[in-house]
Amino acid sequence: MRAVESQWWIIELPDEWEAEQDDETILISDEDGVGEIAITTLQKENGPVDDSELRLYTEDIESQFGHGQVVKLFGLNGYYYSYQDDGDALREWYLRGDDLLLLITYSCDLENAGMDDSAVDEILSTLFIKMDDGEE
Repeated sequence: MRAVESQWWIIELPDEWEAEQDDETILISDEDGVGEIAITTLQKENGPVDDSELRLYTEDIESQFGHGQVVKLFGLNGYYYSYQDDGDALREWYLRGDDLLLLITYSCDLENAGMDDSAVDEILSTLFIKMDDGEE
């Protein structure tokens, strides 16, 4: 395993997965090219992100695919969606904590749906959010 680190978080990747950064998004893909995890981190300038602000990001997905499942992951609160769209299978997490918004999407071709689910869950389980002032 090797670590990938952003300004806000650290995640561990198995050897067969690699990461690259594209602006504010880190893209993580497996060597077989089956699927890709995209992690986008947004930081609010003044104060914590509240649920109504997070919901602005979920409006489109909810209008098309219904309500998400309420989740708490990595110390962050948010919503999880799993759906199919335009030949792709998607899993999305919209998460908030303190002044951070974390948007995580796993996508793959519909024919490969479910193939990487356990690997994606394992990778995401290693996500560690850095907190200011030494808090955890």
